[in-house]
Amino acid sequence: MNTDHTSEQRQLTRGQIVAFTAATIPMIAVGVGGGIGTYANAKAQLGSGQTALGMLAAGEGATLIAAIVMIAVTMLGQAAPRTARAALWLFPIAASVMGLVIAPAFREAVIYALTPLAMTAAAEGASFVARRIVTYTTRTDMEAQRRNSELMRRIAFHQAQAQRHPWKWVRNRSELTAWRLMRKVGSGDAQLGSGLINVQRTRLTDGADSALLLMLTGSREPITTHPEPRALTTGEPTRETEPSTVSLGGHTTHDSEPTTPHLADPRPALHTSDQRISREPVLIPSEPTLTKAPTLAPETTPSETDEPDLTGVDEKERQITVLAHRLRSGESLTKTTAAQLLGVSPATAGRRLKDARDRITEGTGLYL
Repeated sequence: MNTDHTSEQRQLTRGQIVAFTAATIPMIAVGVGGGIGTYANAKAQLGSGQTALGMLAAGEGATLIAAIVMIAVTMLGQAAPRTARAALWLFPIAASVMGLVIAPAFREAVIYALTPLAMTAAAEGASFVARRIVTYTTRTDMEAQRRNSELMRRIAFHQAQAQRHPWKWVRNRSELTAWRLMRKVGSGDAQLGSGLINVQRTRLTDGADSALLLMLTGSREPITTHPEPRALTTGEPTRETEPSTVSLGGHTTHDSEPTTPHLADPRPALHTSDQRISREPVLIPSEPTLTKAPTLAPETTPSETDEPDLTGVDEKERQITVLAHRLRSGESLTKTTAAQLLGVSPATAGRRLKDARDRITEGTGLYL
Protein backbone atom coordinates (compact mmCIF):
# COMPACT_ATOMS: atom_id res chain seq x y z
CA MET A 1 0.00 0.00 0.00
CA ASN A 2 1.34 3.40 -0.96
CA THR A 3 1.66 5.96 1.84
CA ASP A 4 2.33 9.62 1.66
CA HIS A 5 5.94 10.58 2.19
CA THR A 6 5.00 13.26 4.70
CA SER A 7 2.99 10.81 6.85
CA GLU A 8 5.73 8.16 7.18
CA GLN A 9 7.23 7.68 10.63
CA ARG A 10 10.99 7.81 10.93
CA GLN A 11 12.88 5.92 13.60
CA LEU A 12 15.93 7.15 15.45
CA THR A 13 19.10 5.23 14.83
CA ARG A 14 21.17 3.81 17.62
CA GLY A 15 23.80 6.48 17.17
CA GLN A 16 21.20 9.23 17.41
CA ILE A 17 19.76 7.75 20.58
CA VAL A 18 23.19 7.60 22.16
CA ALA A 19 23.95 11.20 21.15
CA PHE A 20 20.65 12.53 22.52
CA THR A 21 21.13 10.64 25.77
CA ALA A 22 24.64 11.99 26.16
CA ALA A 23 23.36 15.53 25.53
CA THR A 24 20.45 15.23 27.95
CA ILE A 25 22.46 13.96 30.92
CA PRO A 26 24.47 17.23 31.31
CA MET A 27 21.25 19.24 31.12
CA ILE A 28 19.78 17.25 33.99
CA ALA A 29 23.00 17.60 35.96
CA VAL A 30 23.02 21.39 35.48
CA GLY A 31 19.41 21.65 36.66
CA VAL A 32 20.09 19.50 39.73
CA GLY A 33 23.20 21.53 40.52
CA GLY A 34 21.26 24.79 40.32
CA GLY A 35 18.65 23.43 42.73
CA ILE A 36 21.29 22.25 45.22
CA GLY A 37 23.04 25.62 45.06
CA THR A 38 19.82 27.53 45.67
CA TYR A 39 19.01 25.29 48.65
CA ALA A 40 22.47 25.79 50.15
CA ASN A 41 22.33 29.58 49.72
CA ALA A 42 18.88 29.82 51.31
CA LYS A 43 19.84 27.57 54.24
CA ALA A 44 23.01 29.57 54.89
CA GLN A 45 21.11 32.84 55.08
CA LEU A 46 17.85 31.70 56.66
CA GLY A 47 19.32 29.09 59.03
CA SER A 48 16.44 26.69 58.54
CA GLY A 49 16.46 23.70 56.21
CA GLN A 50 12.69 23.58 55.94
CA THR A 51 12.49 27.21 54.86
CA ALA A 52 15.26 26.71 52.32
CA LEU A 53 13.49 23.62 51.00
CA GLY A 54 10.25 25.58 50.58
CA MET A 55 12.12 28.31 48.72
CA LEU A 56 13.66 25.66 46.45
CA ALA A 57 10.26 24.09 45.77
CA ALA A 58 8.71 27.47 44.94
CA GLY A 59 11.47 28.33 42.49
CA GLU A 60 13.26 25.36 40.92
CA GLY A 61 10.48 22.88 41.81
CA ALA A 62 7.82 24.84 39.95
CA THR A 63 10.23 25.28 37.05
CA LEU A 64 10.78 21.51 36.96
CA ILE A 65 7.02 20.89 36.80
CA ALA A 66 6.64 23.31 33.88
CA ALA A 67 9.53 21.58 32.09
CA ILE A 68 7.96 18.13 32.57
CA VAL A 69 4.63 19.40 31.18
CA MET A 70 6.36 20.85 28.12
CA ILE A 71 8.29 17.66 27.44
CA ALA A 72 5.17 15.50 27.89
CA VAL A 73 2.96 17.45 25.48
CA THR A 74 5.85 17.70 23.02
CA MET A 75 6.35 13.93 23.02
CA LEU A 76 2.62 13.57 22.29
CA GLY A 77 3.01 15.74 19.18
CA GLN A 78 1.14 18.72 20.59
CA ALA A 79 2.06 22.35 20.94
CA ALA A 80 3.23 23.47 24.38
CA PRO A 81 0.68 25.61 26.24
CA ARG A 82 1.52 29.22 26.84
CA THR A 83 1.13 28.87 30.59
CA ALA A 84 3.86 26.22 30.71
CA ARG A 85 6.23 28.34 28.64
CA ALA A 86 5.52 31.40 30.77
CA ALA A 87 5.99 29.42 34.00
CA LEU A 88 9.32 28.16 32.72
CA TRP A 89 10.63 31.72 32.99
CA LEU A 90 8.49 33.31 35.69
CA PHE A 91 9.31 30.80 38.44
CA PRO A 92 13.12 31.10 38.06
CA ILE A 93 12.78 34.88 38.01
CA ALA A 94 10.84 34.66 41.28
CA ALA A 95 13.59 32.48 42.76
CA SER A 96 16.20 35.02 41.61
CA VAL A 97 14.29 37.83 43.31
CA MET A 98 14.18 35.81 46.53
CA GLY A 99 17.93 35.28 46.29
CA LEU A 100 18.48 39.02 45.87
CA VAL A 101 16.39 39.72 48.96
CA ILE A 102 18.18 37.30 51.28
CA ALA A 103 21.68 38.14 50.03
CA PRO A 104 23.77 40.02 52.66
CA ALA A 105 25.94 41.87 50.13
CA PHE A 106 26.12 42.76 46.44
CA ARG A 107 28.52 39.94 45.65
CA GLU A 108 26.29 37.32 47.21
CA ALA A 109 23.24 38.94 45.58
CA VAL A 110 24.63 38.35 42.08
CA ILE A 111 25.37 34.70 42.87
CA TYR A 112 22.01 34.07 44.53
CA ALA A 113 20.17 35.67 41.58
CA LEU A 114 21.93 33.68 38.85
CA THR A 115 21.84 30.27 40.53
CA PRO A 116 18.09 29.55 39.91
CA LEU A 117 18.54 30.21 36.18
CA ALA A 118 20.40 26.90 35.84
CA MET A 119 17.10 25.05 36.17
CA THR A 120 15.57 27.24 33.45
CA ALA A 121 18.41 26.49 31.03
CA ALA A 122 18.15 22.76 31.71
CA ALA A 123 14.37 22.70 31.24
CA GLU A 124 14.48 24.73 28.02
CA GLY A 125 17.25 22.56 26.59
CA ALA A 126 15.49 19.28 27.39
CA SER A 127 12.16 20.46 25.98
CA PHE A 128 13.85 21.74 22.81
CA VAL A 129 15.58 18.39 22.21
CA ALA A 130 12.30 16.54 22.82
CA ARG A 131 10.47 18.77 20.33
CA ARG A 132 13.13 18.18 17.70
CA ILE A 133 12.93 14.44 18.18
CA VAL A 134 9.16 14.49 17.71
CA THR A 135 9.51 16.71 14.62
CA TYR A 136 12.07 14.32 13.14
CA THR A 137 10.02 11.19 13.72
CA THR A 138 6.58 12.57 12.74
CA ARG A 139 7.78 15.07 10.09
CA THR A 140 5.48 17.65 11.69
CA ASP A 141 6.52 20.65 13.77
CA MET A 142 3.50 21.35 15.94
CA GLU A 143 5.06 24.45 17.48
CA ALA A 144 5.70 26.01 14.06
CA GLN A 145 2.17 25.16 12.97
CA ARG A 146 0.80 26.78 16.12
CA ARG A 147 2.75 29.98 15.45
CA ASN A 148 1.74 30.10 11.79
CA SER A 149 -1.94 29.48 12.55
CA GLU A 150 -1.90 32.25 15.13
CA LEU A 151 -0.24 34.61 12.65
CA MET A 152 -2.75 33.79 9.93
CA ARG A 153 -5.65 34.38 12.31
CA ARG A 154 -4.29 37.79 13.27
CA ILE A 155 -3.60 38.69 9.63
CA ALA A 156 -7.15 37.73 8.64
CA PHE A 157 -8.57 39.88 11.44
CA HIS A 158 -6.50 42.94 10.53
CA GLN A 159 -7.25 42.54 6.82
CA ALA A 160 -10.98 42.45 7.53
CA GLN A 161 -10.66 45.44 9.83
CA ALA A 162 -8.61 47.35 7.23
CA GLN A 163 -11.38 46.87 4.66
CA ARG A 164 -14.57 47.34 6.69
CA HIS A 165 -13.86 49.36 9.81
CA PRO A 166 -15.75 52.68 9.80
CA TRP A 167 -12.79 54.70 11.10
CA LYS A 168 -10.11 55.54 8.59
CA TRP A 169 -7.22 55.66 11.05
CA VAL A 170 -8.13 52.17 12.31
CA ARG A 171 -8.17 50.87 8.74
CA ASN A 172 -4.73 52.34 8.07
CA ARG A 173 -3.29 50.95 11.29
CA SER A 174 -4.71 47.47 10.64
CA GLU A 175 -3.33 47.45 7.11
CA LEU A 176 0.17 48.28 8.38
CA THR A 177 -0.12 45.68 11.12
CA ALA A 178 -1.14 43.01 8.60
CA TRP A 179 1.91 43.78 6.47
CA ARG A 180 4.20 43.59 9.50
CA LEU A 181 2.73 40.23 10.49
CA MET A 182 3.12 38.94 6.94
CA ARG A 183 6.90 39.01 7.35
CA LYS A 184 6.70 36.35 10.06
CA VAL A 185 4.55 33.84 8.19
CA GLY A 186 6.35 30.53 7.64
CA SER A 187 9.17 31.29 10.04
CA GLY A 188 10.58 27.97 11.24
CA ASP A 189 8.19 25.89 9.11
CA ALA A 190 10.34 23.40 7.22
CA GLN A 191 7.41 21.94 5.26
CA LEU A 192 6.36 25.35 3.96
CA GLY A 193 9.92 26.12 2.93
CA SER A 194 10.24 22.79 1.13
CA GLY A 195 6.96 23.37 -0.73
CA LEU A 196 8.01 26.84 -1.84
CA ILE A 197 11.36 25.50 -3.02
CA ASN A 198 9.62 22.83 -5.11
CA VAL A 199 7.34 25.43 -6.73
CA GLN A 200 10.22 27.75 -7.53
CA ARG A 201 12.30 24.84 -8.85
CA THR A 202 9.53 24.05 -11.35
CA ARG A 203 9.28 27.70 -12.42
CA LEU A 204 13.05 27.97 -12.81
CA THR A 205 13.07 24.81 -14.94
CA ASP A 206 10.36 26.20 -17.24
CA GLY A 207 12.13 29.56 -17.49
CA ALA A 208 15.46 27.95 -18.32
CA ASP A 209 13.79 25.78 -20.98
CA SER A 210 12.18 28.83 -22.62
CA ALA A 211 15.45 30.77 -22.52
CA LEU A 212 17.42 27.92 -24.11
CA LEU A 213 14.74 27.42 -26.77
CA LEU A 214 14.84 31.11 -27.64
CA MET A 215 18.64 31.12 -27.70
CA LEU A 216 19.09 28.02 -29.86
CA THR A 217 16.17 28.36 -32.30
CA GLY A 218 15.38 32.06 -32.23
CA SER A 219 11.72 31.33 -31.59
CA ARG A 220 9.68 30.38 -28.56
CA GLU A 221 7.64 27.91 -30.61
CA PRO A 222 9.01 24.83 -32.43
CA ILE A 223 9.70 25.53 -36.12
CA THR A 224 7.83 23.32 -38.63
CA THR A 225 9.92 22.45 -41.68
CA HIS A 226 6.91 21.75 -43.92
CA PRO A 227 3.97 24.15 -43.45
CA GLU A 228 0.49 22.73 -43.59
CA PRO A 229 -1.53 23.54 -46.76
CA ARG A 230 -4.22 26.15 -46.30
CA ALA A 231 -7.65 24.62 -45.79
CA LEU A 232 -10.58 26.14 -47.68
CA THR A 233 -13.75 27.15 -45.90
CA THR A 234 -17.21 26.26 -47.12
CA GLY A 235 -17.92 29.80 -48.26
CA GLU A 236 -15.17 29.89 -50.92
CA PRO A 237 -16.65 29.62 -54.45
CA THR A 238 -13.55 28.17 -56.12
CA ARG A 239 -12.87 24.52 -56.77
CA GLU A 240 -9.85 23.04 -54.98
CA THR A 241 -7.40 21.04 -57.14
CA GLU A 242 -4.32 21.19 -54.85
CA PRO A 243 -2.76 17.89 -53.62
CA SER A 244 -5.85 17.16 -51.54
CA THR A 245 -9.47 16.23 -52.03
CA VAL A 246 -11.84 19.02 -50.95
CA SER A 247 -15.60 18.60 -50.77
CA LEU A 248 -18.17 21.37 -50.67
CA GLY A 249 -19.08 20.18 -47.18
CA GLY A 250 -15.78 21.49 -45.85
CA HIS A 251 -13.93 18.15 -45.41
CA THR A 252 -10.31 18.21 -46.60
CA THR A 253 -7.88 15.32 -46.86
CA HIS A 254 -4.25 16.44 -47.25
CA ASP A 255 -1.54 14.48 -48.96
CA SER A 256 1.36 13.49 -46.69
CA GLU A 257 4.04 14.55 -49.27
CA PRO A 258 3.50 18.16 -50.44
CA THR A 259 6.46 18.06 -52.89
CA THR A 260 4.87 15.29 -55.05
CA PRO A 261 1.09 15.87 -54.74
CA HIS A 262 -1.37 13.42 -56.18
CA LEU A 263 -3.82 15.21 -58.46
CA ALA A 264 -7.09 13.66 -57.35
CA ASP A 265 -10.41 13.99 -59.11
CA PRO A 266 -12.41 16.80 -57.49
CA ARG A 267 -15.71 15.66 -58.97
CA PRO A 268 -16.80 13.53 -55.96
CA ALA A 269 -17.25 16.82 -54.10
CA LEU A 270 -20.38 17.53 -56.16
CA HIS A 271 -22.59 14.88 -54.51
CA THR A 272 -25.77 16.52 -53.25
CA SER A 273 -25.62 14.53 -50.02
CA ASP A 274 -22.37 16.28 -49.02
CA GLN A 275 -23.37 19.77 -50.17
CA ARG A 276 -24.10 22.21 -47.30
CA ILE A 277 -23.86 25.63 -48.88
CA SER A 278 -26.97 27.57 -49.86
CA ARG A 279 -25.60 29.15 -53.04
CA GLU A 280 -23.89 27.81 -56.12
CA PRO A 281 -20.20 28.67 -56.69
CA VAL A 282 -19.47 31.08 -59.52
CA LEU A 283 -17.60 29.22 -62.27
CA ILE A 284 -15.75 30.84 -65.13
CA PRO A 285 -17.22 30.35 -68.64
CA SER A 286 -14.49 27.90 -69.71
CA GLU A 287 -15.63 25.30 -67.15
CA PRO A 288 -18.62 23.13 -68.04
CA THR A 289 -21.62 23.32 -65.74
CA LEU A 290 -22.19 19.99 -64.06
CA THR A 291 -25.88 19.18 -63.78
CA LYS A 292 -25.64 15.86 -61.94
CA ALA A 293 -23.10 13.93 -59.97
CA PRO A 294 -21.23 11.54 -62.30
CA THR A 295 -20.69 7.92 -61.42
CA LEU A 296 -17.01 7.27 -60.86
CA ALA A 297 -15.13 4.12 -61.56
CA PRO A 298 -13.12 2.56 -58.72
CA GLU A 299 -9.89 3.83 -60.23
CA THR A 300 -9.45 7.02 -62.26
CA THR A 301 -6.68 7.97 -64.65
CA PRO A 302 -5.31 11.41 -65.42
CA SER A 303 -7.16 11.40 -68.73
CA GLU A 304 -10.53 11.25 -66.91
CA THR A 305 -9.91 14.42 -64.87
CA ASP A 306 -9.73 18.05 -65.83
CA GLU A 307 -6.15 18.29 -64.46
CA PRO A 308 -3.29 18.47 -66.98
CA ASP A 309 -1.28 15.34 -67.63
CA LEU A 310 2.09 16.00 -65.98
CA THR A 311 3.72 12.68 -66.87
CA GLY A 312 7.28 13.22 -67.98
CA VAL A 313 7.35 16.89 -66.93
CA ASP A 314 10.10 18.07 -64.58
CA GLU A 315 9.39 19.55 -61.15
CA LYS A 316 9.55 23.20 -62.21
CA GLU A 317 7.18 22.72 -65.15
CA ARG A 318 4.83 20.71 -62.96
CA GLN A 319 4.64 23.48 -60.36
CA ILE A 320 4.06 26.18 -63.00
CA THR A 321 1.37 24.06 -64.65
CA VAL A 322 -0.45 23.46 -61.35
CA LEU A 323 -0.43 27.17 -60.55
CA ALA A 324 -1.55 28.08 -64.06
CA HIS A 325 -4.43 25.65 -63.84
CA ARG A 326 -5.58 27.16 -60.55
CA LEU A 327 -5.34 30.67 -61.93
CA ARG A 328 -7.24 29.50 -64.98
CA SER A 329 -9.96 28.16 -62.67
CA GLY A 330 -10.39 31.64 -61.17
CA GLU A 331 -8.62 30.96 -57.86
CA SER A 332 -6.83 33.92 -56.31
CA LEU A 333 -3.30 32.84 -55.40
CA THR A 334 -0.65 34.73 -53.47
CA LYS A 335 2.97 34.04 -52.74
CA THR A 336 2.08 32.55 -49.35
CA THR A 337 -0.71 30.28 -50.57
CA ALA A 338 1.42 29.13 -53.51
CA ALA A 339 4.28 28.27 -51.14
CA GLN A 340 1.92 26.20 -48.98
CA LEU A 341 0.49 24.49 -52.08
CA LEU A 342 3.83 23.58 -53.67
CA GLY A 343 5.76 22.98 -50.45
CA VAL A 344 8.55 25.42 -51.40
CA SER A 345 9.86 28.70 -50.03
CA PRO A 346 7.86 31.92 -50.61
CA ALA A 347 10.58 33.27 -52.92
CA THR A 348 10.45 30.18 -55.16
CA ALA A 349 6.66 30.21 -55.05
CA GLY A 350 6.68 33.86 -56.18
CA ARG A 351 8.80 33.01 -59.22
CA ARG A 352 6.59 30.03 -60.12
CA LEU A 353 3.47 32.16 -59.74
CA LYS A 354 4.90 34.86 -62.04
CA ASP A 355 5.75 32.26 -64.72
CA ALA A 356 2.26 30.79 -64.46
CA ARG A 357 0.63 34.19 -64.93
CA ASP A 358 2.88 34.91 -67.92
CA ARG A 359 1.87 31.65 -69.57
CA ILE A 360 -1.81 32.39 -69.07
CA THR A 361 -1.32 35.81 -70.67
CA GLU A 362 0.70 34.37 -73.58
CA GLY A 363 -1.76 31.51 -74.11
CA THR A 364 0.86 28.79 -74.47
CA GLY A 365 -1.64 26.11 -73.60
CA LEU A 366 0.59 24.30 -71.09
CA TYR A 367 -2.19 24.47 -68.53
CA LEU A 368 -4.64 22.54 -70.65
